[in-house]
Amino acid sequence: MGMSSYILDLEDKFIDVDVPEIIKDSDSLQEAQLRAEEKRAINYNFISSTNLNEKVKDMWNEHWSKYNMGGC
Repeated sequence: MGMSSYILDLEDKFIDVDVPEIIKDSDSLQEAQLRAEEKRAINYNFISSTNLNEKVKDMWNEHWSKYNMGGC
């Protein structure tokens, strides 16, 4: 496996595994965005922070829309 493949795998893990876990464990969108940025800066500083907040927002809305479909 080449270095670029390894980096892409780590980026996929961050977006597909770490961010959803952060979202599930956060009480607000802002908390999720802050925690995702902190984790990116510490563990994945090679990933650009550009559009990270927007990605987290989209994933937040998608995750929590599953629970809001009951028409409360």
